Amino acid sequence: MSILNQASDGLFNVLIVLVRALVRFGPRERDELILVCGGAADPVDTSQLTRTLNRWTELGLFVEDKGAITIAEPYLSALGKKADDAEARLPKVARTVAFLPANNVRFWESEEARSADLSRGVAWMLAQDVYSLDVNADRLTELEGAQLIDSSAKKIAQNNTRWNGLKTWMLYLGFARDSMQWVIDPTEALRDTLPDIFGPSRELTGPAFVERAASVLPVLDGGTYRTQVEAVLKERAWPQPKDGSLSSSLSRAIQRLDREGAIKLANRSDTEGVVTLTGTNMRTWRDVSHVSLPPAEEVD
Repeated sequence: MSILNQASDGLFNVLIVLVRALVRFGPRERDELILVCGGAADPVDTSQLTRTLNRWTELGLFVEDKGAITIAEPYLSALGKKADDAEARLPKVARTVAFLPANNVRFWESEEARSADLSRGVAWMLAQDVYSLDVNADRLTELEGAQLIDSSAKKIAQNNTRWNGLKTWMLYLGFARDSMQWVIDPTEALRDTLPDIFGPSRELTGPAFVERAASVLPVLDGGTYRTQVEAVLKERAWPQPKDGSLSSSLSRAIQRLDREGAIKLANRSDTEGVVTLTGTNMRTWRDVSHVSLPPAEEVD
């Protein structure tokens, strides 16, 4: 099983169709669900519906109870009762499911790895210099081989098909954007998780913000999956940030959210802990001692 092998394991747009159907029509037997998703139409490839349903059932998003397929709790409640709301909220739910520890136990294995290929791929991409990375599949393969301590024992992606699958899923899950060109940018994923990061707080120290972000999105700096990937990279073969500095990917997201007004950054002289944002050529952007949410009226 591999999320990134799109031909065999499903596409995110097919996942959207399945979720919309289940939210709109409620639990359905497998054959009936395929039909309400358009399975009877000639142009529809029902194998993609079946494969996507199988994979995300294995991951725990869907469950089969008494012959009927439904969305598992707490994901059903998180998606809401309207199909349009469910589609908008699905990237966050899909990230949550994919990053579950149970779906990443076989982190470096190629067989029965569940969503581990996605987790390690996103973590590796976010560890790179977002301003200089060549995202051509062949160049990514070369860089992977140059950075891994033992590329014969561990792989980030298996082939060009997986690299393309990774880039597609990163776009959907909010870890990249594509306008004139595809670029690494976890802004949307970070924006989605701000309520989980802050909880009841309105302000966090810079280090606490980064630590909580990593607990929610373990592919970010300091996260469980990120540290597993960084542990197998050669020193000086990848753009390792200095102590106290953040990767260029997380720095980009924090800086963008600050400029948009979603968060506010401060550097107070009377504080002990700070984090440093990294820009182009690994240069320091700014030091951040505190991250806060703007007043509700400013958000509105």
